[in-house]
Amino acid sequence: AGRAGPAARAYAQALRLAVLTGGVPPLDPARAGRKAELHAGLALCQLRLGLPAAAAANAGKALALRPGHLEARYRRGLAAAAMRDLEGAAADMAEILRAEPGHARARRELRRVRGAARQRDARLARRLGRLFA
Repeated sequence: AGRAGPAARAYAQALRLAVLTGGVPPLDPARAGRKAELHAGLALCQLRLGLPAAAAANAGKALALRPGHLEARYRRGLAAAAMRDLEGAAADMAEILRAEPGHARARRELRRVRGAARQRDARLARRLGRLFA
C-alpha cells in the first residue's frame, strides 16, 4: 500500500523467523527460494526508504540463495546506481538483459547508468585537461 517502513519491518521479522526455522545450511531449494524472496522484498523496501547499502546487501543475499533471481539483481543494480557504483549497476542490468532481453526497466536503467558514467568521465577528462594544460 506504499508504506515501506511497516513493510520493511514485516520482511525483517519474517526473515528472523525463517532463520530460526530454516535449519542448517545448505537449505533445501524451496526454503532457499522463500528466503530469497524475503530478502528481495526487504531490498525493495530499503530502496524506497533511501537505504541503498542495506538494499544492496539484501539483494546480494537473495542472489546468493537464488542466483537467477532477476528482481533481486535489478534491485541490487538500482542500489549500486544510488551509491554511484555505475559500473556495478551496469553489470547487473546487462546480466538481466542477457537472461531476459525484453526487460524494459533494466534496459531503461542501463541506458541511464551508461549516460551518467559518460557524463562523469567527461567531467573527469575536463578536470584532468585543466590540470595538465
